[in-house]
Amino acid sequence: MSASDLQPFRVHFHDPDLAPIDIDALCAADAREIAIERRGVSPGAIRKTKLIRETS
Repeated sequence: MSASDLQPFRVHFHDPDLAPIDIDALCAADAREIAIERRGVSPGAIRKTKLIRETS
């Protein structure tokens, strides 16, 4: 795995007090797992995981 293989994801949570978190990961599932670890939440706390696409 190299840095060029990673994609930017934004993970949103059900709790409005938890701000979305941006994570570079290989896939959405990996981004969710990283968010769970970093925020110390359960998998059910994640509302959605979106690939961040740049607008030009």
